[in-house]
This record gives sequence, structure tokens and C-alpha cells, in this order.
Amino acid sequence: MKDLAKINHRLLSSPELPPCDGPKLRAFRYRNDSIEWLGLVDDRPDPPDSSRQGYVFKVKIRSKVYALKVFKFFNPATYRPYVGRINGEPVSDDELAFHTDPFYAECRAYAHLQEARKKQGLKRRDFAECHGFLALNKEDAAYLEEDLGIDLWDARPNDDYRRRAEGSPARAIVKDFIATDNVFDKKTLKRMRKGLKWINKHDVLVGDIQTHNYKGGLLVDFGLAWTKPHCRWATLSKHEKDDIHLRDLVQFQEMVDDLGFGDDIRAEPNFDYREKLRQRKRKRYTC
Repeated sequence: MKDLAKINHRLLSSPELPPCDGPKLRAFRYRNDSIEWLGLVDDRPDPPDSSRQGYVFKVKIRSKVYALKVFKFFNPATYRPYVGRINGEPVSDDELAFHTDPFYAECRAYAHLQEARKKQGLKRRDFAECHGFLALNKEDAAYLEEDLGIDLWDARPNDDYRRRAEGSPARAIVKDFIATDNVFDKKTLKRMRKGLKWINKHDVLVGDIQTHNYKGGLLVDFGLAWTKPHCRWATLSKHEKDDIHLRDLVQFQEMVDDLGFGDDIRAEPNFDYREKLRQRKRKRYTC
């Protein structure tokens, strides 16, 4: 087995991830139990730029139904050109991986937000509950590839990173299964806006606010999230930080406008601030 694959097997057998400074998500309590696959939830076609982070399935584990997000394999060097230096030194490969890989991004965001809510004694629900991570066994990974035709690699077989990482376990995160479809009305959107502000206030920048990343009015995707401390954050100028702090609200306002509620729901009650948001270009996080 290749060295990188061995490292990934060891990581996925850990009690919590990722092994770096900051929040850590615990492993799913029943990660070694059998999985009953009930169907693919996210049936949107793959985007042409291969930007899909993974696939979401409805599964049953120990007679309970969950949503299981299975992540694609990710080469963290993808974002190396966008990350500057910290105190004159380049960001380490491990830090880059644990902060920008969508799997680890979700681990860190969920761990941090659930802990913040617990400390405050809050019962609010702004996002789908997360129950931990697990690694798929060989039989389940083969089922996805051979029976469902799902390829968790975007890289070609001769890609250097893929050659070194081939044989790594498929990573997944277990979440509540939300059967309710989105019903976007003014009441729901106001609650979603309040929830997004609470998330941002607690040092998580989502970076991908779109209708398909909500289910039943709850946020279900943190694959592009920045959870502080974050390697990219430390390399930005004050102007860039100010801009990034606005992006979730910019994206939320764009989503609301597209839904036809732009005159009723504002990212901020201040009209001038709303106009400032609208004037900014549509853009997503680089990592």
C-alpha cells in the first residue's frame, strides 16, 4: 500500500479529525456497523468543471435513517497557488489539507458550531445535525463504484497525487436525513438569514450559499467553509478580510433576489448596506 494511502487509513481510524489546531469532529459512534444503502439523494448532474465535492445518500444504520455524504478524493495542492505565506513561511502541506479539503472543512465547521451551540445551551437549528465521520469499507466502496458507477476520483489514473493516494479509504460524514423539501417564504428566509448571521458570528464562513445547499430551510453543506483558525485567513490583507466577511451575506442576498423576495428580505436592514452588497461582484470562495 502506498505511503499516502497508509496515512489516510490511519487518519480515518482516529477518534477525531482533523489532527491540527482548532475544532475536531468525533468519529460516528457506529462507524463499523453495516450500511444499508437506500438511494442517492443528490441527483443533480455532475457540473462540467468537476467541482462536485461528493455524493449524498439516504442510508440506514442500526435501523435509523441518516444522510451520508461521501466525499470525493481531494488533492490539497489544488489551492496552493491561492495561499500566501504566514510570517514569511509557506503553509504546510498538512495544514493546507486539513483546512481546504471539503471533508475536513465540514469536520471542522460542524464540530465548532455544535460545540458553540452546546456551550450556549441553545436548541436552535440552523443546520442539519452531524453525527460524526466514518470510512467506507471495501465492500461499500465497491458497491458505489461497480453497482452505481460512481467515481470518487476527478484526477486521471496517471496523476501523481492519485498514484500516491490510490487505496485510501472513502471518507463520509453522517448527518440527519431531512425529508422535508425547501419551502421558501418570508418567514423561512428571515429565519435562515438569522441562522447564517449566527454561524458567521461564531467564526465559520460558509462560502457557498445557494438554494440546493439548504434542506427544509436548514444549511446542509459546509464543504467550502472556512473555520477559524484557517490557513488562508492568516495570509489575507485587512481589505480582503473585510470582503470575505461580506460574502455569505452577498450570496444570501443574491439567493433571496433570485427567489423573488429581494424587496422584502435584506441581508442587512440598512438600505445603503444592501446596495453595497448588490454592487459587489458575484464570486465564491477560492478555498
